[in-house]
Amino acid sequence: MKALVAGAGAVGSWVGGALAAGGADVTLVARGAHGAAMAESGLTLRGVGGGWSVHTRPRVVARVAEAVAAAPFDVALVAVKSYDTAGVAAELAASAVSRCVVSLQNGVGNEAVLEEHLPGCAVAPATLTTGVAIAAPGVVAGGRKGGVGVAPAVGATGVPAGSPADASGAPPAPILAELVARLAVAGLDARLYPDGAALKWSKLLLNMLGNATCAILAWPPDRAFRDPRVFAIEHAAWREAVAVMRTLGIRPVALPGYPVDVYARVGTALPTRWLFALAHRSLARARGSRLPGVAADLAAGRPRSEVEVLNGAVVRAGARAGVATPVNRVLVDLVVELAAGRLPRRSYADRPEALAAAVHAGRWPAEG
Repeated sequence: MKALVAGAGAVGSWVGGALAAGGADVTLVARGAHGAAMAESGLTLRGVGGGWSVHTRPRVVARVAEAVAAAPFDVALVAVKSYDTAGVAAELAASAVSRCVVSLQNGVGNEAVLEEHLPGCAVAPATLTTGVAIAAPGVVAGGRKGGVGVAPAVGATGVPAGSPADASGAPPAPILAELVARLAVAGLDARLYPDGAALKWSKLLLNMLGNATCAILAWPPDRAFRDPRVFAIEHAAWREAVAVMRTLGIRPVALPGYPVDVYARVGTALPTRWLFALAHRSLARARGSRLPGVAADLAAGRPRSEVEVLNGAVVRAGARAGVATPVNRVLVDLVVELAAGRLPRRSYADRPEALAAAVHAGRWPAEG
């Protein structure tokens, strides 16, 4: 198998390195100190706290166009931030390096962007549930929990590409099976899922936890989940997302390391005060002190974040399905305004009471 990884940050390097360890011929698209270190000395995957490591020597290029010499690839994996999806899709289209594209990105909506720019390709949804981070240039550390989920690409006929019912001639069904098999050889918990929407929406339920609220408050997740006011906002936003899924007929599924289907049942059945008493400590420990993606982007002063494919996806799908999503709408609006500089950070930083007031006003607008 020949695989191209477009966006070899922590996620792309982890999956690409595992594929290389599983015997695949891997090319990573990476820049900066991490890319330079991998090009010079290779890539090391390391378990958090030690105990195991694997070293590989994948091919490293700075741009997709530079990978043309090694093309064609059986599969191209996209692992960039959602706001960079269109740019990478344009590069893939111009280079025509593969007809099978796999989106390892967070949130809902990236596959549609890829499909728009790559009409001749089958685009498969995928997700990584292992927490990973670049520990040093050329070194990516990951936890023991989690794994990779992959679902079939949908061809032009609207059925899984490469299946007997697909008349497009697209080949990715066996390619995805080999992708999962090679990741399993490397020791990852890799699974094929029948429903891409269920896969991506279930991961969204995990990604949205402690993301937008931490961005707005400039708090780490372990602090946010210990505050009953913030916990209540998180619970309300999460229940809106589950309600949208149910209306759309999307069932939460268990992901590697995370029984999201069970979380959805419990999280919607229990009142907030009960759930806070039962789960706030465990959620705080699980999410830890590291800022999640949206919060990290805002803390770094970036004008864009992935809130639009997380809470924003809930709002857009809710509008189509006729499901009210006022809490998610307020969270999206605040993150966007703060990132754009139209709201000063001090308005909400370390002020959960201000966030609670904004959410309350968004749900129950004052008369007049």
